[in-house]
Amino acid sequence: MSAPAVDPVFPSPSSAPPLASDAIPGERQSRWFWVAFVLAWFGSGIAQGVASVAIPQLLKEWNPDQATGDLSIVLTLGGAAVLITTPIFGRVSDRSMSRLGIRRPWILSGAVIALVGYAIQATAPSLLLLGTGTVLVLVGWGAISMTVHTLFADQIRRSIRAIMSAVTGAATALGILGGVSLSGVVATTGQAGMFLIPGGLSVLLALLLFFALKDIRRATPAAPLDWNGVLATFWLSPRRHPDFAWAWMCRFFMTASIVSVTSYLYLTISGRFGIDDPAAIASVQTQATAAFTLMNLVMAFVFGVISDRTKRRKPSVVIGSLASAAGLVLAVSFGDIVWFLVGIAIVGAGQGAYIAADVALMTECLPSIDDAGKDLGIVALAYLLPGILVPVFGYFATRIGSPTGENFVALYMGAVVMALIAAFAVTRVKGVR
Repeated sequence: MSAPAVDPVFPSPSSAPPLASDAIPGERQSRWFWVAFVLAWFGSGIAQGVASVAIPQLLKEWNPDQATGDLSIVLTLGGAAVLITTPIFGRVSDRSMSRLGIRRPWILSGAVIALVGYAIQATAPSLLLLGTGTVLVLVGWGAISMTVHTLFADQIRRSIRAIMSAVTGAATALGILGGVSLSGVVATTGQAGMFLIPGGLSVLLALLLFFALKDIRRATPAAPLDWNGVLATFWLSPRRHPDFAWAWMCRFFMTASIVSVTSYLYLTISGRFGIDDPAAIASVQTQATAAFTLMNLVMAFVFGVISDRTKRRKPSVVIGSLASAAGLVLAVSFGDIVWFLVGIAIVGAGQGAYIAADVALMTECLPSIDDAGKDLGIVALAYLLPGILVPVFGYFATRIGSPTGENFVALYMGAVVMALIAAFAVTRVKGVR
């Protein structure tokens, strides 16, 4: 399964492939790798779909009046844990001497941790244990997410990164739709089925990549880390690497914008349209997710091809950010489900344009290929940090003029501002077109 021993750190500076070249440090993969790579992203989407339905549904059953606040608490705790652990996973993977390679152990360990988390969620009788299970699930998927992001630098050539970003983004979107739909179908099986069936499937899909990947293996130990090296796990100087900083900011605010919508979608539908029946809420959420996914798929492939052929990343990101902002405004401008679904579809189109160039943009802003795992761990923070901050923002935003936390218009307007900031940030990147 593993590749012949090579040193991914390139001890001789002249032997490292330049970031602007089409070279990669990994070896040629089999066709099964490409299938498993996409399925791992699909599994990640299923996991997100499960979290967006099963957790708020369970909290609403336990305590309807406190569901929004309890959801914010659970997501904040999980986000804090994954924020700390994911960059460490990336740093350690760069230095790994495992026979399995430098990335495969984190797929395996992440899958095991997530599976334990799902088991706890499936049997949790209280908010405390549900939060514990959620933390483990998010930490496990943080390890897997670090790996699949790093493989873009290890194994995906620069000339096809935008289209592969579109493919994996589409796979994630389809996974979210599948996770939402499956969670609604298995809801009748009770709490255990809501978490274990779709959660177990998502973990199984991630494990396929463990078996298919011909991983890089380190031949010589890395130099010992001092305290500066440990702290650098969580930091890259914006002054020394301004393009990376602006690209990171763009991803952070764009992610925060969409997380503001997806994390509270179930409760938004229930509160904004006065629906209390779980099956009816799940039906509208499935329609919204389907509309989002369809437009996401179309625009991801259109802009992925355009981005790779023109070698331009920023236009796709700007267009995607502005379209997302417009869709969010439309979604909350009318008290009608049809217009809400149209707005969410436009948000999906914007997200499709954005993801078509997002990963390609980030990898082309990396300071060095030598520390790709560590640096992409920092990139992952832009994806994970909103998991902490958005629930805090959501808790207060939804309570503006609403003691029970149902001011979802304020939440969406905040998401609009975040998307606009993302559009501005990417225009400040100078080294990538």
